[in-house]
Amino acid sequence: MQRNIFARKTISVLVTASCLAAGSMPAFAASDAEIQQMQSQIQMLEQKLEAMKTDLQSTKQAQQATEQAQKATAVKVEKASHYFNTDEAIRGVPNGGGIHVGGATVTLGGFLASETAYRSRSLQADISSPYGAIPFASSVANNRYNQSEFRGTERQSRISIEAKANVNPDVVATGYYEMDFLGAAQTANPNQSNSYQPRTRHVYANIDWLNSGFHLLAGQTWSLATLQTEGLDAKHHWTPLTVDAQYSIGFDWLRQWQLRMTQDWDKKYWASLSFENSQTHGVGGTSPVATYGYTLPNVGGNLFNSLNTMSYNKYPDIIAKLAADTDFGHYEIYSLSRNFQSSSTVAGGPSVNTWTNAVGLGAYIPVIPKVLDIQATYLTGKGIGRYGTTQLNDATYDAAGALMPLKGTHYLLGVTWNADPKWVVYGNYGLEKVDASTYASGATVYGFGDGVTGAAANTLLKDAKNQIIGFWWSFYKGNFGALKFGAQYTHATLDSFATGAAPTNSTSDNMFFTSIRYYPF
Repeated sequence: MQRNIFARKTISVLVTASCLAAGSMPAFAASDAEIQQMQSQIQMLEQKLEAMKTDLQSTKQAQQATEQAQKATAVKVEKASHYFNTDEAIRGVPNGGGIHVGGATVTLGGFLASETAYRSRSLQADISSPYGAIPFASSVANNRYNQSEFRGTERQSRISIEAKANVNPDVVATGYYEMDFLGAAQTANPNQSNSYQPRTRHVYANIDWLNSGFHLLAGQTWSLATLQTEGLDAKHHWTPLTVDAQYSIGFDWLRQWQLRMTQDWDKKYWASLSFENSQTHGVGGTSPVATYGYTLPNVGGNLFNSLNTMSYNKYPDIIAKLAADTDFGHYEIYSLSRNFQSSSTVAGGPSVNTWTNAVGLGAYIPVIPKVLDIQATYLTGKGIGRYGTTQLNDATYDAAGALMPLKGTHYLLGVTWNADPKWVVYGNYGLEKVDASTYASGATVYGFGDGVTGAAANTLLKDAKNQIIGFWWSFYKGNFGALKFGAQYTHATLDSFATGAAPTNSTSDNMFFTSIRYYPF
């Protein structure tokens, strides 16, 4: 209605103006008041036209901003999809498509696996290779050095469940549980029923405050020391794409309890602090006095296996990490602090606490986006053996028998080539080593390293390294899930220090793995 009135007045003004221009008089004479009213209406029309132009400009700018946001989102989705199609897909991590239960979305993940492992030296192991147990030629026990082994297994099959809920528009809560069948109780054996029990891989709760960028995680998952593909959240950890459940030498990882606090700034820059479960692993070498000790009969107590030895631990491991996500990849640096406690073997004797520190670096670089990725990690410092795949020694003994942490260095270089949507080829080179730490008492050498007296030959491991190449072929993906076939070759080498009269020694193992995995979700 208002538009019609406005149009009629505008037409009247235009008619009057045209008549005046033609020198003819209309049938009516306009008063000064009417002329002023018409001029005012013309001004109002001009103002409305300007307002319309401004509105159109604002609308255009808003559309451009929306388009840019959509493009940025598409890039993020494409990036996440790329990671999912390689690392997370092979691990069977849930990726959407869940069902609604109450206020939460529940998503299943995992896979069913049929796998084989062949090794030229017998490790008496299933699909997970204990690299530090490769036998030496002089290790004649059971003649494992001259014996190869073949294992067929389904035990790496995996089931996971994720529940996610929006508590409110700012808060997202997530619960995650993942298990496989690599647990091995005393009753589990390959003789008849092969009844291996499930074991926990991950179980944690995570809360994200979206507006502030703060994240809180509690429970068991990958250590913060483990490399990530993006951010420092609980989901985007990187693991080598190996069939071997022990991954690759040089890969730093643990799955353990932790309390992790993380802050992100626009999902580009991240800072995280994690307090994680501690355990001293691997104490080798000799000491002239056994005043202190971690290897006392600290057998597992209530709810621990009595066949396992537990260390003294007063403090958790502490990890602080900074990370940045750029157009050229994900980069991170972190500090690892650990405490080693030696308890006196003499009643009322003193305890010795030793703090150590290590520094780690990591990078996940898309050299050719969605085609070629490079992964690199580096960790150096004292008492880091437990964090490496090989599980080299954390410490040795000092002259009084107290724990003396050993300096170590780990590094891993990985390459992932996404040849096409169905083929992924990968390769890894990794190394873990520990430095000698010895001292003399008279003519006798103690500690850890060459020439140590009293240590059995080949028991003081110096380094481990491997070369790995493998592929995954996704030969089916449809309404019934997905099927993948993987194959991997590993050449692993182990070196020991010379002990007493025994010289420095080396050994190696050639390993070949295959896997057929069905992903129903």
